[in-house]
Amino acid sequence: MTSRIRVTENGPLLEITFDHPPAHAFDQKASRDLDAAFAHLCDTPSLRCGIVTATGEKIFSAGWDLKAVAAGDRGEDFGPNGFMGLKRQFTKPVIAAVNGLAVGGGFEFALHAHMVVCATHAEFGLPEVQRGFLPEAGGLWRVYRRLPVSIAHELLLTGRRLTAEEGLRLGFVNRIVARDQVMAVARDMAMQVAAAAPLAVEALLEVARSVECTPDAEAFAAFSAGLPAHRRMRESEDFFEGPRAFAEKRPPRWTGR
Repeated sequence: MTSRIRVTENGPLLEITFDHPPAHAFDQKASRDLDAAFAHLCDTPSLRCGIVTATGEKIFSAGWDLKAVAAGDRGEDFGPNGFMGLKRQFTKPVIAAVNGLAVGGGFEFALHAHMVVCATHAEFGLPEVQRGFLPEAGGLWRVYRRLPVSIAHELLLTGRRLTAEEGLRLGFVNRIVARDQVMAVARDMAMQVAAAAPLAVEALLEVARSVECTPDAEAFAAFSAGLPAHRRMRESEDFFEGPRAFAEKRPPRWTGR
């Protein structure tokens, strides 16, 4: 089966490209392939920084492949580090070079990256609640860490998209550039990272993780422990109605059960 991920070493940089147009959506294999690329980045001494982008100019990633879910692919064997590798604690910096729309897992990945460079037309959204479930790959709590609480509530509860300009103003986005300059600017930033002392960079990331709010492991553990309302949602018919409605291009018919 062809991978939805392309991986290229560019000197000290590992460039990872989502390559499953038009939406660059992720299934189980794509998640495992992406995490394998991150493992290669973290385990290879000569690689100093990762850049993640996508082919085309419209979509960075739409996240979970809801059409596959609607067609009956309900497996969740995403690998040891979860969906899109988003449980992984990076030991080297990762830059999200966002070439277009980043929704669902695409936004969750940008929230997990250390820096974000995006095109002027890029937008970020977490529409999961509107489709009957939650952004469970870390976005649910990372969005509150990276954005003001009131903005995070609005994005989650209404599905409104965050514009590139708004993301820059709020400190989530590092650079906004023309769409044909996204990778060039990301590479320039990555090469500056590569010029720093590697052990110091790794230590900086370790310390930053240890002092940042609730550790990811505890947040994921809370989900695994089985919060009652979350468990009811996962076991409901509405949980599958959202993907079906999306695939059939119709409004969802929620039943509350």
